[in-house]
Parts: sequence; C-alpha cells; structure tokens
Amino acid sequence: MDKDIMMRIEETYPSMTKKQRQIADYMKENIDTMAFITLKELNKELGITEITILNTCKVLGFKSFNEMKYEVRKYINVNRRMDLYKQNDYFNTALPEYELNDKERLLAEICVEERGLLDEYVKNFDSHQVMETAKLFFEYHKIILCGRGLSHILCQWLASDLAGSQIPTMIVNAELNESVYSVLPTLDADTLFVAVSFPDYYFMTDQITKYAKMKGAKIVGITDSPSAGVAKYADKLLTVRSTTRMFLNTASAPMALINMLMSAVKIEGGLEAEVIGKEFGSLF
Repeated sequence: MDKDIMMRIEETYPSMTKKQRQIADYMKENIDTMAFITLKELNKELGITEITILNTCKVLGFKSFNEMKYEVRKYINVNRRMDLYKQNDYFNTALPEYELNDKERLLAEICVEERGLLDEYVKNFDSHQVMETAKLFFEYHKIILCGRGLSHILCQWLASDLAGSQIPTMIVNAELNESVYSVLPTLDADTLFVAVSFPDYYFMTDQITKYAKMKGAKIVGITDSPSAGVAKYADKLLTVRSTTRMFLNTASAPMALINMLMSAVKIEGGLEAEVIGKEFGSLF
C-alpha cells in the first residue's frame, strides 16, 4: 500500500458516518493501542458493533480487521524509527578527539566507571525486593521474558539459568512482529511477564508490557531507572544503572542484577525443595 493508515484516515474522514468517525478518532488518538486491541475489545471500548468496525476497515481500504492492524504496526515501526534517527540520540558513539590523546588512561577510566556502576548497585542492593521477585518464578507456571537488543540477550541468559532450575520460560523479541504477536493470545492472569528494558528503550517493549498488564498478567520490570517506560506497569521493579561514557547500555551491571536475581531464585528453590522433602517424608 502506497499510503499509510493515517493518510487513509485523513482522506476518508469527510465521507465517513458519525460512528465511523468515532472509530477513526479513536484510532488516531490511540494508535499504539490499535496494534494490540482485538475486535471484541474495541467493540467493548467504544460501544460500537463489530459490524460497524469491520465496515470502517473496508471504508479505509482494508479487507479485514487484522489487515488494518498490520498497517498500524507498520506505521508505528516506520515512524518510531524515523523519530530515533532524527533525534540521533542513540546512534552517536564517536569519542571526542581529545579523549584519544592517552588511550590507556582512557581505558583505565572506563574500567573505573564500570566498577562504579557495580559498586553503586551493591550499595543500593535491596535483598528483600529481589527475594520477593524470585518467589514469583515459583508461583507462576507460565513465564514470558520480553526484551530487544541487549535486553533480549539478558532475557536469553535469564531463561538459560531458569531452565537450569527447572523453570521453563518463553522469550519474546520485541523487535520481531511474529515473536510479539504469537505470544499475545497467551497473556492472562496466570502469566508472569518479565519486561527487560535498558537503553535505548524500545517502544514495543513498553506497549507489550502495557498490554500484558491490561490482560491481568503479573509484571516484573528489569530496567535502569524508575522512570523507564516499563516501570509504570511493574508490580515488582528491579533497577541498575547501565550507562557509561563508552556505552549507552553496558552489560556488566545488568548482568550483575540478573545474577543476583538468579541467586535468589536458587535460594528460594532450595527452600521449596526442603519444604517438599519434609512434606514427602511425613507421609512415611
């Protein structure tokens, strides 16, 4: 299609009925939500029949509601990437020339910065919060880990360690549509959803987390700041700073957080095993 969904709405809007305009207005004002919402959810949200919604999709030139959502996702992805490139905040990794006058000194300073992040994490370490978070991995049988880029790699590391403790998980790469939309139908109140989000923050991770929260899932946020997008949806929040002069998102401190969380899981798992062993032994 040569015209994005917003252009289609603007061109078609004058000829729409009152109900169709109401749907179009909602789409424009809630474009992120439209990427996830189901036909029944939109019907409930607007109080407009599913037939009217489907007719609006046809008026906009789409064969189905799902085709319309596909174009919404395409619009979001294209425009968010354009915004990032315009800002150029996350793509400039060049060092100033004066920093290169003494390369060994520079490297030593970066090493100190990396250690500083770890020292800060240790100083502010909240063992109670980490243990309470670890308990959740034994309370939920359906666990979904979600992240993008380095955050996705952290999810893979966490999944591998959890598997070693006999805790199965699903991993969602927030950057891949097929990965995202394959997991959406599984989100419900029986789900523990772990959102890993370190800079550069990815909008889709925030949106999936928001959707999971709406579906009743328990949310664990793992990020660098309480002001990060996923933090507002988190029932349990674990944070560690991850930025140095060299890296927008260094792996050292986030990996320390993951390691401490897994240490807590193993400690809790030992307690669970001890309790089960005592209960089993009391039968004889």
